[in-house]
Amino acid sequence: MTTGAARARDYDTWFDTPWGAHAWAVERDAVDEVLPDVAGRTVVEVGCGTGRLVSHLARRGARMLGVDLAAGMLSVATDRAPARLVRADATRLPVPDAVADAAVTIATLEFTDAAAVLVEMARITRPGGRIVALTLNPTSPWGWIDRPTRRAPYSAARYVSRRELRRLGGRHGRAQVRGRLFTAARFGHRLEPIAALPGRIVPWFGAVQMLVVDREL
Repeated sequence: MTTGAARARDYDTWFDTPWGAHAWAVERDAVDEVLPDVAGRTVVEVGCGTGRLVSHLARRGARMLGVDLAAGMLSVATDRAPARLVRADATRLPVPDAVADAAVTIATLEFTDAAAVLVEMARITRPGGRIVALTLNPTSPWGWIDRPTRRAPYSAARYVSRRELRRLGGRHGRAQVRGRLFTAARFGHRLEPIAALPGRIVPWFGAVQMLVVDREL
């Protein structure tokens, strides 16, 4: 029987493939764009998985806390990320109120109660802080093509529409939704300038939609 740690390692190695590396670069750069100044700041990643973003933001100087429910994912993250890692449910974060300068999550809202996760992310984020949530876009061409053949875990995903994402985020502050493109890996060098455009230009068809919520002071 495959162990949770082995499955997590298999999942993690996908990001070393050409397509996985491209997808990771798009997600990483999107987060960097909206969290440009994390040095010395407290950042919590909800659903940190194998710790790629935790490690990346820690190298940028953030004080990181990674939270994930999957022990296998955390076992891989422990070897990678110079940060505190905690096993917990995203809807019940073991974090005090208003301690984070930013809370971020990637591809978590599709697999749990999105509203409850955002409530928790808002609770732990200080006034004036920022919430960032990246989700897969169900109306993108990638979503249309992939949906009929999607395998686990995405076969169990509940995709959040752009309108719903903005509505849920608007409960917690000033919310906007941006888009990011994924391009086929072999064409990435041609289309990467498009993927790097400001999210407002590709909000509807980008494979990734990014919710950014600024908490009121």
